[in-house]
Amino acid sequence: MQFGNWTITENGIEWTGDDLNRFVIPKEELTAIRYDKRGSFFYDWILKATEEDWLAQDDLYDLNFAFVFAAAQWAHEFSYETFDATLEEQYEQFDEEEDEDWNF
Repeated sequence: MQFGNWTITENGIEWTGDDLNRFVIPKEELTAIRYDKRGSFFYDWILKATEEDWLAQDDLYDLNFAFVFAAAQWAHEFSYETFDATLEEQYEQFDEEEDEDWNF
């Protein structure tokens, strides 16, 4: 299954866009959790991808769809509460990047 430049394979989710960059989320680690000091839980791989400078916001939106689809397809335990918190954190990072772009 393809979501933008992301392909869901039998082994995970893979970036299939620009050949110069590589990003792969292993199937077994898809729903790995990241905990922050504020007491929030996030899906680690979504935030790892968000931290990549070379991925555009549209690529990350596509990854979010691929992530949910893959979690369902592979019957991973999935929490909408954790996913919502992850997206909220992701959007905050987008806002921070935009603010940095305006303050050059």
